[in-house]
Amino acid sequence: MDAHDSQPHQVLPHLRAVLPPDRILTDPSSLDDLARDQLRRRRAIHLPFGVPATPVAAVLPRNTDDVAAVLHVADELGVPVVEHGGGTGLMGGALCLKPAIVLDMRGMHRVLAISAEDRSVKAEAGAVLADVDAALAAHGLMLGHDPWTYPIATVGGAISTNSLGYRGGRYGSIVDQVLGLTVVLPSGTVIRTRAVPRSSTGPRLHQLFAGAEGVLGVITEVTLRAFPLPERRALLAFEFPSFEHGFSAAHELFRLGLTPALLDFGAPPRGSGRMYLGFEGLSEEVEAIAPRAAAICRHHQGVDVGGEVARAFWEHRHVTAEQLQAWRRLERAEPAPGEPGSSVVDYLHVALPPTRVVEYVHRCTALFEARGIQVREWGLWYGPELLSVAITRATDTPAELDIVVRAVDEALMLAQDLGGTMEYVHGVGIRYAHLMAREHGAGLEALRALKRALDPHGILNPGKLGL
Repeated sequence: MDAHDSQPHQVLPHLRAVLPPDRILTDPSSLDDLARDQLRRRRAIHLPFGVPATPVAAVLPRNTDDVAAVLHVADELGVPVVEHGGGTGLMGGALCLKPAIVLDMRGMHRVLAISAEDRSVKAEAGAVLADVDAALAAHGLMLGHDPWTYPIATVGGAISTNSLGYRGGRYGSIVDQVLGLTVVLPSGTVIRTRAVPRSSTGPRLHQLFAGAEGVLGVITEVTLRAFPLPERRALLAFEFPSFEHGFSAAHELFRLGLTPALLDFGAPPRGSGRMYLGFEGLSEEVEAIAPRAAAICRHHQGVDVGGEVARAFWEHRHVTAEQLQAWRRLERAEPAPGEPGSSVVDYLHVALPPTRVVEYVHRCTALFEARGIQVREWGLWYGPELLSVAITRATDTPAELDIVVRAVDEALMLAQDLGGTMEYVHGVGIRYAHLMAREHGAGLEALRALKRALDPHGILNPGKLGL
């Protein structure tokens, strides 16, 4: 059955044979909500006509066996499947590009096991990060993953994009924290990897599926490292006269091995910017490192703006579900990019060798400004090699939108040409799929060969990652 020909009356009887009726959604409101993620139309992208497509149905699996049964049905019928977690992705990784069955994973939200002795937690893929963290706190433990969407994002969704959180400097990305996975292939086959911190028995299978945005298999259960709650946390805030001054301070911190759990810095192309630093762990460790870090910031002309400022940033670092919903409602009421009165607001997140960062900032600032695009802020997150930029431009006509779209592509390709990568935190989705060949070269065909081997009918999240 071709995806374009998939009709509910053809698919629903097969789904009802494997799931109770109350776990199959067909009402227009639910399907509209589950057909999209947080890829906002004000980003610099031309979405294909008809995207998002209306799902054929959405299903609410309760366990791995349910997922396996649904995938087997979809594979037999040739109907696409799109996994949906918290819906917080920014790159269109959960957009329905064709009529599809949506796997709403939020019904699989249990914390299955916590071992304080093994410092690990096992949870279902639909568990919200904040809920897992709360369960760990009762055991004196915590998650190392702390993204902006922590109160909403799910474990499986974060792993699927190899998300990075505020504490990434100390604990790494979420894939660095994965010990083991349970994954369902399109055929219904279930793979369970061994949940150990190290193995020398061939490639680590869990790393094949982590970061793959659901195109190779559906993650249903996860075992993650858990970390001791810190004895002490020191939060610092410094104002620097320019991006270059703040970058130099961050570079020296990492060169000396003074790696903060939190580093968040932003500055306009011309003007001062603020850096937030957080150090946590054993009391003696924090007491030794935080003063040295403050001295380095002062050496690079940073001015201490006070602990209260730093604590306010820390306490308000997360977004809420209500805020995301309000932004979505507001955006739907605004003119679309390319229409009179519209504008684009976009964010790029590239990784570069630290020695190329300042060059990249200067070249991209010139690139954007030559096209009438305002650079609001250059920023560092986690460390000196992870660089972000916020841009905006009025787009009253399709031609003006094209200017921004082309400029963004040029900036991403420049990062690649300087030895970097075009994205370090949010994944690829459909947003950057057209640049995957340039990103990976011959490696993309290796990824496509894996896709064909594991998903021969191409049903899993089609169109994402350039696969």
